[in-house]
Amino acid sequence: MNKCMVAFCIKSVIAAAVVAAFAGCIGPDTGSGVAAFDAESAPLRVAVFVGEGARSTGAFSWIEIATMAENVVATPVDGEAVRRGALDAADVLVMPGGSAHVEANDLGAEGREKVKAFIRGGGGYIGTCAGFYLVTKPTGGRRKDYLGLIPFVDTKDGGNGRAEVMFEFNGLAGKLAGIKKGRKKMCYSHGPVPVRSKNEVEGTKAEVVATYACDYNPKSVPSLSKAGHPAAVAAECGKGRMFVFTCHPESDVDDHACIEGAFRYVTGREVRWRHPQRKRGQLAVGFVCDNSFGPETARFVQRLLREGEFDMVPVNATSIGEGALRHLDAVLVPSCAGEADLKTGIYGDNAGRAMAFLARGGRIVTWGNAAKPAKASGIDGIAVVADADAALADLRAFAASEVPAPAPFPAKVAKPAKVAVFAGDGCSMGNIPQLLEMSPEYEVAIVGADEISGGALAGCDALYMPGGYSSVVYNTLGEGGRRAIVDFVRGGGRYYGVCGGAFLVSQTPVGKAANAPAGTQFLGLLPFKDDKPHHYRGKAPVRIRLTDDGRAVFPKSNEKRTVWYAGGPAFVDADEVDDAEVEIFARYESRVISTLDPKPTPDMNGKAAIVGGRVGKGMVYAQCPHPESHERNFDMVRDSFAWLAGARPTGVLPHRVRGSRSVVVKMGYREGMDAAVRFFIKSFLRDRRFDCRVVNAMDNNELAHADVVVLCLFDKNSWTPAMRAFVKGGGKVVVVAETEKKRKIAAKFDCATVVDSYDKVAEMTAH
Repeated sequence: MNKCMVAFCIKSVIAAAVVAAFAGCIGPDTGSGVAAFDAESAPLRVAVFVGEGARSTGAFSWIEIATMAENVVATPVDGEAVRRGALDAADVLVMPGGSAHVEANDLGAEGREKVKAFIRGGGGYIGTCAGFYLVTKPTGGRRKDYLGLIPFVDTKDGGNGRAEVMFEFNGLAGKLAGIKKGRKKMCYSHGPVPVRSKNEVEGTKAEVVATYACDYNPKSVPSLSKAGHPAAVAAECGKGRMFVFTCHPESDVDDHACIEGAFRYVTGREVRWRHPQRKRGQLAVGFVCDNSFGPETARFVQRLLREGEFDMVPVNATSIGEGALRHLDAVLVPSCAGEADLKTGIYGDNAGRAMAFLARGGRIVTWGNAAKPAKASGIDGIAVVADADAALADLRAFAASEVPAPAPFPAKVAKPAKVAVFAGDGCSMGNIPQLLEMSPEYEVAIVGADEISGGALAGCDALYMPGGYSSVVYNTLGEGGRRAIVDFVRGGGRYYGVCGGAFLVSQTPVGKAANAPAGTQFLGLLPFKDDKPHHYRGKAPVRIRLTDDGRAVFPKSNEKRTVWYAGGPAFVDADEVDDAEVEIFARYESRVISTLDPKPTPDMNGKAAIVGGRVGKGMVYAQCPHPESHERNFDMVRDSFAWLAGARPTGVLPHRVRGSRSVVVKMGYREGMDAAVRFFIKSFLRDRRFDCRVVNAMDNNELAHADVVVLCLFDKNSWTPAMRAFVKGGGKVVVVAETEKKRKIAAKFDCATVVDSYDKVAEMTAH
């Protein structure tokens, strides 16, 4: 038998197994009403596409959703399986995000026709991002093979960037799918911004159930407004139904009501599902999803999810660059369906992080095609095994092995630079205080507004002012605190401001939130102001370009960088400041208009993003976006402190120790921030029993991978259904209620552990 015939036989066996996995199940109720959920009814058969173009963390999430749903049989399929008839035994096809034209190519002409026939014959279809693109009308070029099942085409504004954006669901969303009317935040990643075509699609009745409620565009070129464009569409297509999103509801910024609604519409049945909740003592295992999926790999994911032996976290090159390895015990680099390369996952720009991960006791396991670049990478210590079963055995042996003693934190140098970190109502924390605390070259002192007014800056070399709500911080500081900061800088001190901290030293009007007289400006130490006060552009990665002055500050940095942005200023020239010589270090190369609001704000392209220089006898560094938010940009933080304070911080953020408890620490922007930050930086951060993430807002994905949530700053809205479900699933919530006001609120948090001081948090968290 020749090789081609062997390959054909193997593929035939695989295809038969796919069809057999669906055997014996019935189709969905296609009536207009929603059938009551019946645990005894035949399971819903869901095919999740994991072929070329859909091999990503999104595909992992859809596999997780379908696998963990009640009364659902989930089967991963690719183009070959579809061509061989896998959809004949399916009720719903889920097409994840990725690349629509690659998905179309993987399906092939025959597969595309089978998808059309499946839907028109009564099947359900749920698509996100690329899954929306795929069913729109073909327009030539790469889009010539789109399926043309709904009467929409993309505009030139599609496919531009990543952000959290707002959708506006209309009344039809509730009527057709039971999705509550109103605004909902979702993750956008290069999805379409469609318009309705002039010609309808015969046999299809399509309704727009949600529109964009934002005006977002991160590129440095003009674009149309997204606001008002379709963002979710429900359609009857022949005998079948489709529900498609331009964004990624599976990414779970808020909840999964939209996904449940999509299943409700296309099947007429309720589909309930749950996150696999982390259990105490589990290994936290990253599963690399860069071009790694095919049906075989996806079935391995399903096995891991069902058995629940490990806390499984999908990761890719981007999330690893953002610091995901700090919170993992082990990483699986699965056999790639295609040919892996050295630019993805743990390789390329992440090779140094992978080596550090191995050096501190982490485990990386790979097999199949993915083992080839592992051998060529030059990274010592990656375990190359025969197959997925061997990878699982390796993980189990690793879990049972002795945990090495963690390396001690480095001791401080003889005379570290002393940095006062402001923590007060209206500010956030971020990574910089943690990074400085872990650096031998710096000593951190947490200061509140009263301490600044009382002269605490006198013994400090620098003041770090974090992001947050600058108008609230302005009020929190009071006249005495504001004057102390101005005197500190002009007298020779160094000031490092991020986002809200950059606003604070500019000539931007403080706004109504500060309850100040009209026309009142912030501290006015810089000859810059925001381009339009009192707007909020939202949250998104943006591109910046270093100037000649900036290249001197960041000598080893690329000229262009992508950094995180969260509503900071876009500086334009203001009045000259007599005793200031301030230069622009970086300019925006993005046109972020608004990710969360349909009201346009001015174009930020070309405006100042990072500035710095002499003010009086002191120095000021003001950074509008947030390079410090992601580990891949920590070099900018180190270089900027070296420029400002003369010492380059060399510390790293604490990494997870195997067996430690995974803890989410909820801060916020409220009164009591100084005590919360002081507790975290000066005690909790160094407690190796805990692997901590600090957040201002919490989504369900974070809860799914946590053992404990510590609520430091909270209000009555903090006790959400997701938090109750977290406790019910075995998670623990520790609430710090050190005031009578907090204790009254905390009394309503059923099943939470309430403590009256930060001294008791570690003890309660450890048990």
